[in-house]
Amino acid sequence: MVSSIVPGTSANTLGVDTRFARAAQPQRRDDAVQGDKVELSAAAITTARESVRAGMSQVHEALAAGHDAQAMLVKLQALAKSGDQAGVTELLSSFGQRVDAAIGRGAHVLAGEDVAVQAEPGAASVTIPGVDLRLKTEPTLSDLMLVSSEAQVSDAELAQAAQKSMENLQDAMSRLVDAARSLESHQGFLGAAEAGARGDFDADGARLLALQVRQGLEAAGGAPIANAEPQAVLSLFRA
Repeated sequence: MVSSIVPGTSANTLGVDTRFARAAQPQRRDDAVQGDKVELSAAAITTARESVRAGMSQVHEALAAGHDAQAMLVKLQALAKSGDQAGVTELLSSFGQRVDAAIGRGAHVLAGEDVAVQAEPGAASVTIPGVDLRLKTEPTLSDLMLVSSEAQVSDAELAQAAQKSMENLQDAMSRLVDAARSLESHQGFLGAAEAGARGDFDADGARLLALQVRQGLEAAGGAPIANAEPQAVLSLFRA
């Protein structure tokens, strides 16, 4: 329904009275800036928390397998020095079976696959870097584990391959630890966000919390705060 009509700028034209013009609606944007408000529903928080939980499971499985790989490589070097071929064969076979079993349980990170975690509603996902711990028959320089699944103690390069694998593994474990710390931080913030969605904080605080999470993570530098109380977490955002 037109509320009123006023003459246009030329003859035989009509114009809408600007006193009754509808206010322009804000355009949706994919980026977030200071002052934005982000709607944060209980369902979105739950989805993010489940994604973080699954991501943490992947990281823990990968870290456990990484420690197992480190122990295996140390033992491999000792067996190679002693010339125990049977021991080397059993060691590598057993390790390979454990890694394959973990991958079969869903530990995709151990197959070298990057895993995306939706750690914050409406924000870019956090990536858990893949760590391929599978032993290859003929590993290449691009592989993390440079020890062949059919390694022979007579191979002069076996000790060097084991040492290089250890160095690669340390770098990979460091990346996994960084991912774990990031996810721990998100767990803490999501806990506070969930409290806000239940009404523990005022409505504006709950709506703004999604944006504050991103800003707070940058300020916190990824420090693990999973055990922080919600009020202590929110204090990071108070100027």
